[in-house]
Amino acid sequence: PYDLDGDGISGVPNYVNPPAYFVPKWFHQDANGRYMGRFGKKAATIDLLQQTVSAYNQDMGITSTFEPVDPFSGLEVDQEVSDQTVRDVVFYLRTLKAPIQRSQNDQQIIQGKTLFSQIQCGDCHTPEWTTPTSDIVALSNKTFFPYTDLLLHDMGPGLDDGVTEGSAETFEWRTPPLWGLGLSPNSQGGSYFLMHDGRASSIEEAILLHGGEANSSRTKFESLSAEDRTALIRFFESL
Repeated sequence: PYDLDGDGISGVPNYVNPPAYFVPKWFHQDANGRYMGRFGKKAATIDLLQQTVSAYNQDMGITSTFEPVDPFSGLEVDQEVSDQTVRDVVFYLRTLKAPIQRSQNDQQIIQGKTLFSQIQCGDCHTPEWTTPTSDIVALSNKTFFPYTDLLLHDMGPGLDDGVTEGSAETFEWRTPPLWGLGLSPNSQGGSYFLMHDGRASSIEEAILLHGGEANSSRTKFESLSAEDRTALIRFFESL
């Protein structure tokens, strides 16, 4: 967080006050009663249970024993989804197969991957992680490629939405995972809707909207030749 290596990048966690139903697991670290957020645009939810409960309540207006207050009326009402259904959704989300990169041996895509590292996209969009031991055996000690550090970064005034969540500042956003990026138009009517508010209609436009800590990488992208830009975009599309 203090940018000790002087590269202009200083990712920070979002520390979140847990909901009443949160039960810490062995890997959760207590920071004066708060816990590190991992999910959501500003990493404001701690785990998939909180993410699922919040989505039911805030996105769809569906109450549960976890979140019994109706977001429209502000009144506590009877649960509209069972605890078992909520937990089934959490299990489903936990066990979804990670997207597999396509055309990995394509020379242009390999070139794009090299450029990705050279212009320091990977300093925030960390390519590779390995899971710890999990209560689900199939998820234990697996190497996967999400292309995120799950931390908050200053993205500059152009992406400041004036809203804060947890300890996140208004100009800070969690690094979005890039896995599945090239598949996203399949579920969005054939188009891209990127960034936190969908304002970018292409991968290149999304890159050019990066500011703050990403200024250097954006400038390096702008200086690439047309051939190199195409290779980099093809790499993103392969994820």
